[in-house]
Amino acid sequence: MSALRWLDQNAEKTLASMLLMAIVLLISGNVFMRYVMNASLSWSEELTLWLFVWFVWIGVSYAFHTGDHVRITVLRDALSERACLIVECIVALLVLGFLLILAVECIKLISMPFVASQTSVVLGLPIPILYASAPVGAGLSVIRVVQHLIRTLRLIARAKA
Repeated sequence: MSALRWLDQNAEKTLASMLLMAIVLLISGNVFMRYVMNASLSWSEELTLWLFVWFVWIGVSYAFHTGDHVRITVLRDALSERACLIVECIVALLVLGFLLILAVECIKLISMPFVASQTSVVLGLPIPILYASAPVGAGLSVIRVVQHLIRTLRLIARAKA
């Protein structure tokens, strides 16, 4: 399996798994420290929050990859197969537009001086690292939506033939 194919099939899954593992370890470690050692870790809650935000945005992209986002299928179930594919293309284009606008606006926000100069309270990490989760997640989601759109367009082309 080539490296690109492996990345295509496993990138979000691997990242999300590592983030979730780190979250579980941090929470477990803090519970142990708090209730067994009687000394809570001051930084673990903030780091857990940061990892969770990144986990959610990577998870959004993974859900686009697997097609597991919530859908309302009443209209789709009433349409023919070809019409359903056309509606899927329209929805994919709308989602694509939303994700691109989201990524651009988040990048604008991150580049604002008052945001770029902020740091987190406990860890002292730059806040733009936290905010970068949104455009990274949206960018990965754009790739997945484009892949879905291409597959759907190929199905429409085959349905014509």
